[in-house]
Amino acid sequence: EELENPMNVHRWRELESSDPATYEMIQKVKSLQKLLIAKTEEVVEKDALIQEKEKLYKQLKNIIARQPGPEVAEQLAWYSQNLKEKTAHMKQMAAELEMYHGQVQDLRDETERHQKDFKNTKEAYFQKLRYQMRAQSQEVG
Repeated sequence: EELENPMNVHRWRELESSDPATYEMIQKVKSLQKLLIAKTEEVVEKDALIQEKEKLYKQLKNIIARQPGPEVAEQLAWYSQNLKEKTAHMKQMAAELEMYHGQVQDLRDETERHQKDFKNTKEAYFQKLRYQMRAQSQEVG
């Protein structure tokens, strides 16, 4: 009861002069209690720091879990290689197409030349035929 409601606040001073060994022990207990309180507070702070670090660790672990793994990098490399192959094939096909366009134009030019030659030959033939017909009609007449 006296510990809960101390009436004699300076009772330790009386103990100092009457029983120095007990007083010294009480002083050690007080200093150890202060040290214990300080260490307890330090432990609480460190515990809070540990909790914060664990929370950060879990967040980073979740972020890393969402990051693409080596499979994605491997797949990306495969797609890149495939794209290079397709691009090379497309360039080759474009060159072939250009060559075929040139061949088609050459054949069109040749066809046009043959048609002109045919037209000229036909005109010459009909002109010769007309000339022969006139010559025959003048001989007869």
